[in-house]
Order: sequence, then structure tokens, then C-alpha cells
Amino acid sequence: MSPREPDRRAAIIGIGCRLPGGVDGPGRLWEALVKGDPLTGPIPADRWARMVERLHPDQRPERPWTAGVIDGIDAFDRNAFGVNAHEAAEMDPQQRMILEVVSEALADAGIAPGSLSGTRTGVWAGSASVDQQGQAFPDGRRITMSTLSGLAPALLANRVSYLMDLRGPSMAVDTACSASATALHLARQSLELGEADTAVVIGSNTIVMPGPTAGFVDAGVLAPDGVCRPFDEAGDGYVRAEGVVVTVLRRLADAREDRDRVYAVVRGTVANSDGHSPAGLYAPNPPAHDALLRDAYEAAGLDPSSVDYVQCHGTGTKAGDSSEGRALARVLGRGRAEPLPIGSVKGALGHSEGASGLVGVVCAALGIHHATLPPTVAHETIRPALARQPLRVPTEAEPWPETGRPRTAGVSAFGFGGSNVHVVLEQAPDPGPDPAPEAGAGFFLVPVSAATPARLAGTAEAWASLLAEGADAGAVASTAQHRRDHAPVRAAVVASTSEKTADALRALADGTPHPALVGPRAAPARPGPLVWMFAGQGSQHAAMARSSYRELPVFREALEEARDALVAHLGRAVWRPGQEIGGFETAQHAIFLTQVAQAATWRHWGHTPDVVIGHSLGEVAAAHAAGALTLDDATRVVAARSSLLAQTEHLGGLLVTDLTFDAARAAIARRGLEGDLVVAARNAPDTTVVSGFEAPLEELRAALEADGAYVRRVADDVPAHSPAVEPLVPRLGEALVGLAPRATPGTVFCSTARARPVDGDRLDADYWTDQLRAPVRFAEALADAVAPGAVVLEVAGRSTLSRGAHRVLDAGGAADAVVIAAGDTGTDDHAALLTQLAALYTAGHTPARWPEPRRAPVRLPVFWDRGRAHTAVVRPDLAAVLARDPDDSGGVLDALAQLVADTLSTTPDAIDPDLSMGMLGTTSVAVIGLRDAIQAAHPALDSFPVRMLLDLDTSLHQVAATISDRCRTATASAGG
Repeated sequence: MSPREPDRRAAIIGIGCRLPGGVDGPGRLWEALVKGDPLTGPIPADRWARMVERLHPDQRPERPWTAGVIDGIDAFDRNAFGVNAHEAAEMDPQQRMILEVVSEALADAGIAPGSLSGTRTGVWAGSASVDQQGQAFPDGRRITMSTLSGLAPALLANRVSYLMDLRGPSMAVDTACSASATALHLARQSLELGEADTAVVIGSNTIVMPGPTAGFVDAGVLAPDGVCRPFDEAGDGYVRAEGVVVTVLRRLADAREDRDRVYAVVRGTVANSDGHSPAGLYAPNPPAHDALLRDAYEAAGLDPSSVDYVQCHGTGTKAGDSSEGRALARVLGRGRAEPLPIGSVKGALGHSEGASGLVGVVCAALGIHHATLPPTVAHETIRPALARQPLRVPTEAEPWPETGRPRTAGVSAFGFGGSNVHVVLEQAPDPGPDPAPEAGAGFFLVPVSAATPARLAGTAEAWASLLAEGADAGAVASTAQHRRDHAPVRAAVVASTSEKTADALRALADGTPHPALVGPRAAPARPGPLVWMFAGQGSQHAAMARSSYRELPVFREALEEARDALVAHLGRAVWRPGQEIGGFETAQHAIFLTQVAQAATWRHWGHTPDVVIGHSLGEVAAAHAAGALTLDDATRVVAARSSLLAQTEHLGGLLVTDLTFDAARAAIARRGLEGDLVVAARNAPDTTVVSGFEAPLEELRAALEADGAYVRRVADDVPAHSPAVEPLVPRLGEALVGLAPRATPGTVFCSTARARPVDGDRLDADYWTDQLRAPVRFAEALADAVAPGAVVLEVAGRSTLSRGAHRVLDAGGAADAVVIAAGDTGTDDHAALLTQLAALYTAGHTPARWPEPRRAPVRLPVFWDRGRAHTAVVRPDLAAVLARDPDDSGGVLDALAQLVADTLSTTPDAIDPDLSMGMLGTTSVAVIGLRDAIQAAHPALDSFPVRMLLDLDTSLHQVAATISDRCRTATASAGG
């Protein structure tokens, strides 16, 4: 492969599994492998009781068989996949577990399932289980389409493709015990051919029906003592096992580009058949096994003698182990200085048959990833037939051999009908260091979301535990931001350490507040319009922008660009974050520069305003954010405006009051101060700002304080928007001659000088001269600008407008609008920006670009809200009630209520029989499923009309009565 050619080899980037012993992920699987304990045991009593009654009397053993079983095989979070209770009960347990384990494998891969929708993602499922088919068709049972789809092997793959909208190949593969390895072989080919871009490979097996085990006992291939001893002289058979294992694969070049974690590279795969084996259909054919190995390493481009380790089929049978070991010695053992390490995971986990090939691949890949050879459980002494061969079987975990080459491993899987596969794995190339964070490591934003509050709480608890175990908060934040779907129920944590992040997540799980926690909130399907609200004088503070300037390159670059433009107009140095803000003019520069940098940061994160509104000085940054003023024109306005207003600094100032507009004006008039003072700003129904000359302003302040009113002087203030600035108006106009504003078709500029929207191209010199003297009609403009459901983002160094904005919107009919305040004095400004970003996220405005870079994923746990088990036991059964007695009105109603409850994911006692289906909350799609269930209950209901279920005036009582009538009539006719 040339250096420029993309590496099309398949890379294993995600693993999910449900295996015996409570093993439910690659981490726990590796722990179990290294520990080396057997995870098989007697079949649990409740399951054994159901199995043994189905056995032929001659085949019933004295004690339960030994097997590797999965705990909670019937548990399933059906609501997470939109599956109704009836369909869930009819589904093969393999299908149910596969849906969850595929989701877990994608989470391990760091792939958001939603990102795969409509893509060339293929699904290959290998299984040889016949359990569901074996119990699905007892005599007398009514069969529905849910029954057929629930047991069809093709649906092991097809249901995943359907529910996730995956458009690549989708197929089930059955080559007996090599099924899942064959599935991997086909998936690798599809990836290399470009037929698929992502591959989901599944292996599954269940032990529910006793028939297969009875047959294997009869054949003598199961270990009589219930212990599988691979390659051991005492080995005399295997132990059956359940398992669901999923791997996610992409081409190596794509995986490296996306910073995926690669467990191992699939260097090559080969499949062949034993053909007409001389010893019979079920016996191995040594020449075919030799050819399989030679072809596999030739296809992989590797010398067979260079492979480091082989995870064998190794079932513990005398004939199978001996034949496999001799083939390995003949093909891979020649020319070795040291014996070839071989092993089999079946000693620990049992033989998961159709899933076993992929289980072996996963175990070998984990060994490569951890640079450790896993031990083979229950092995003591190698078989005599292999004792003189260049092979050895590690019985304890040991370091991977150091060879100076990438680590390599082979994996074999053989079907009992002669279908064989060998997989060659190799260590992935070094991915290099993760990219540097966009920000420093000061604060992390961890978004958390789920479909329901219960799932959100469960997810938060699981992630908190992960952090408590030592996961890096930055890596968790990166994975949560880039590699998870963002569901409607949302929260987010902004914290500086893993410990603080975990504490906030636990608070989310417990439903308690926490200072680092934003939300939870149910985000709307379509987020409301985004309003950027720019504060004016008074939003400055000593540490303003200091942290953001240090941590965020985009913030720093935008501020410096604006600062250079401002310097060009002033001809002197201006404020930079970290410097003292001394005096009015410096404060104006600091406010404007900070707002320009914040706006650039919001755009960088993918947020753009639908509406902008500014308070006094804030209108300049708002006009620039809307695109009406270039940066050069905006800094020109700020330079001229601030320089002129600074000349009035000794003349007076601003006074914030808690008076209404009329009350403030009356207070001025009572003291005869109308010529000196004005109400310069209406910020909220009960918040006004008075501006004017110093002595009258102080007189008013003292009087209002004496009356018990709230009053506060604005820091570094001047008497803006008052008679004191009238001499400056013509001078500002002269300074702004030639200003060239532009139209802003994508953004509304809502003027607080006019209390209405103003076209961007009207923001010329005349506008800014009028704005200098005109009152700030902020409350009126905000009420006009904000529609119900809007999201208002305060753009400021510190919050000065948000509280008043809440009151304006509450009074103006937009109480459901979300107001996101800027940080307060004393809050780290970088953390404040991230907290605002978190609030935007919870309000439904998901960033297009996140602060953390995309890096190798952390395996974030997936929480399942499984509830009760789903089995095909019907409680009560409509078909059974109707067959027994169609006149049993109470029984018919109870059975119908059960069907409706299953449809609505509730319990029968929550169903009011006096309500119609529509009033009970059923959807049209759910009604179709309900109709199908009713039609399947009795031949007389074959044409039961769906319109009756859709009719808002037809109660459940009436539906039940109609069902009884139809079946009674049919029974009477048949009897006559």
C-alpha cells in the first residue's frame, strides 16, 4: 500500500457484549479474562424448571445442565426503541438484547446512533440459535406478524437497520459455530469494497429451549462434568453458553481521521469449507484447515511463523482440539524459536456457538489492545497428541511477546457442518497525541441528555460513577459533546475537575440543585428564535474577559482584531483584558471589545442570532453582530461616541431606580428638575434609569432614598441620553459622515432608540446622533423583539439586563421565553460563557461546534430503563377468553384493557374503559397494532374495523361489546 493510498483495512473501533457472569462490556470482559475464573454454572432454577418439562422423559437429567447463561435475558428497554409490549413479548430474546448491545457498542465506538441514519452502514448478524423457532409454534397458538418478525433470523440484523435507518447491507448469517466470524468476514469485504462505510457485526446465541442441548448430550460432545478444558489431556467436551457480542468497524483511514479508538486492525479474513470430510459431516478435515491458515496469512501479507498468538476454536473435544492444534503446528509452528502461544476463551465463558467466533475475535483484539496474552481457564496439561508440537497454552495472563513488530493474532472458528473462518488481527498504528483543546483545561462542559427524565437520571448516575473511577473529565466532555445523540430531555455540567463534575452529575441523578448544573429541561423539537441582548454601561468589571481571553483562541483573536481597529481610529493604545478599567471611556472600550469577542465566540460555536437588541452602547456591538456595521465602522462609532461622552464625565451621571416610568417622571417633576434630569432608560416595568446633571441627580437620589426607594449610581457614568449631551450631537454627526451601514436580511435589528425594528441600512450617522440623546426604550423594544418560546442570550461582561428582561417578558405575553444571563462579578468569565452555552443546549440550541476537540472516545455507559421482563406469556389473553366464552364481558374487557395498556406502556388499572382510544392517548400507528392484535384473537374478528378504534365517541366498553357480539354470532352460526 503506497503512503498516499488510504488504508482500507477494517478497524475494530467499538465493542459491546452480554456474556455469562454478568459481563456487559469490553472492560468487564477483559477483567474476567485476566482474572481467569470460569463463568459457567448450573442453569438457574427458574429457567431450568421451564426447560425440563419440555424434555423427553428419557432425556431428563438428574440435575440441571451446566451452561454459561446471561442474567436478565428477558429484560428489555422497549420504549427506547419504540417497540410496543406485544411485539416485545413476541421478539426473540436475541433481537431484544442485540438492540441494546448494538447501542452499547456504538457508544463504545463513540458513534452517535443518529449520525448513522441514512448512511451506508451495514449490519451482519451471525447466529445458529433455533430456540425461538422451537417454541413459537405450539399447537393451537394464534400466530401474528409480530410472531413471525419476532423469530425470523433475518430480523436479527434487519431490525437494527430499520430502527436506526441504516442503508448498507443487512443480513443474518448461519454457518453454525463459525456464523459470527463469517459475518465479520463479509463485513470486512464490504468495507474494503466501499459498499459500506461502517459495519456493525453481531454474534448471538441463547439457551432457552432444551432440545439442542439434549441433542448435543446424546452426541457426546458436551463435557460430562460440566467443565470445558481446551487442549487439556482431560478435556472431554464443551459447555454450551449464551452470548451477544457486537463489534463496530470502519476503514482504518476513516477511523484515524475521526480520532476513533482502534482495538485492533483486521489484517485479513479467509473462509473455506471442509468439503467432503473423510470422517463425516461433523468431523474436521485437516487439509482444509491447513489451507485455511495458509490462505489467511497469505491474504494478510504476513509470514505464518510471525503471528504472536492464536485464539482457537478450542472447544475441549478430543478430536477437534487435536486436529486444530496439529494444523496450527504444521502451518504456523514451523521456523519458530519459541512455541506459539494458543488459547481458547471457551474454558471461561463456554461455547456460545454461533456467537463464539466473534467472542474469540473480541478477546484477541482486547489482548492486542492491552498487550497481554489472556489465560485459558481449566487447562493444566496439554493433550498428548500436541505435547511435542511447537505450541503452548498460557494459563495465566502474561505480557505480549516483544518482537519489534506490531502485535498480531489469529482467530479460528469452525462450524460443525464444515464452514471455517480464520481472522488475522494486528495492532493499530499509533494514533499520535490528541489535538490540543480549543480552550485550556480550566473548565469542562459535559452535556447529558435522554428521552425521559428517568433515563437522564440513570445516565447521570452512571457517568458520575465512571468519573469517580478515574475517567478524565476532558475526555468525558469531548465524548459527550461529539459522540452522543442529543435527546430532548437535557442538562449540562460546567466544572473544573472530575470530582466536581461527578458531584454535579450525582445531583442531577438525585434531582437536587448544584451550582455547576444547568437544567434539566425538556428542549423543544424546534428551538425558538435566538435573540442576542447586548448590555451597555455598567456591565464592566475589573476581571472582565480575562479568563476567556486566556483560554479561548477565537475570543482572543476577535478581541485583538477589534482592538487594532479601535486603536486605528483613536491613535492611541486601548484596554486589553487584564488591565485596569479606569474611567468612562476605558469602560466603553472594554464593554464593546468584550461583546465583539463574545459574539465571535458564539458564532464559532455555531450560534447565530435571529434578532439583536442592544442597550445604549450595546447597540453598536449589536449592529456589528447583525452585519449592519463592519468592524471598521463599528469601532469608528465607538471611538467617536465614547470620546465625546467622556467630555461630560464631570457634568453628571446615571441613577438606576426601582420606579416605574411614570413614577420616575413624577418624582423629577415634583422637584422641578425637568430641565436638568430625564428618564433616560426604561429597562423593565419597575426599573428605570434617570440621567442628567450632577447636582440635580444627587438631589433626586437623596430624596428617593429618604422615601425608601431603591437607587444606585452607575459606575464610571456620564449623563448619556440627557440634555447634558445635546451639544455633542452635531459633533458626533460630523465624526460619522460617510458611515455605510448595510442591510441585514437574516437578522432583525430591534432598536431601543425607536422601540421597533430598524433596517440595517438605516443605521447611518443620523441614527447614531439621535441615539445619543434619545431615551433607551429597552423594555418596549424587548417586548416587541421577543416572540413566545424565544431564547434570549445576554452578551455582556456581567449580567445587568436579564432580571429586568424576565419581568418585561412575563408582563408582555412571552413568559415561556428563556433568558440566559451573562455571568456575575466574581464568576470566572470562561466558565460563565460555557454555562451560557450549556443553557443554550438545554433550551434546544445544540452547538454546531463544541469547545472540546474531537478525540478518542471514553466508553460512556448507556442506561437502560428496562422495567419488567418481556416474555411471550400473555396476561390475560383475548384469544383464550373468546375461545372459552365470548359472553364473558368482564374477561373480554380485561383482555382488551391489557392490550391497550401494552400499547400505551402502562398498566391495565390505568385504563379508563369509558374513554375512547384517542382520549386514552393512542396514536394512529399504535391503533393499527391494536387492531392487528384484536383481529388475531378470533376468526370472527378478521375484518374488525380500525375506524372503531379511531372514533373519539366509541369507548373501550363499546369496543369490547362489539368484539363479544361478533364472536358470539360466529359461534352460534357455527353451532347451527
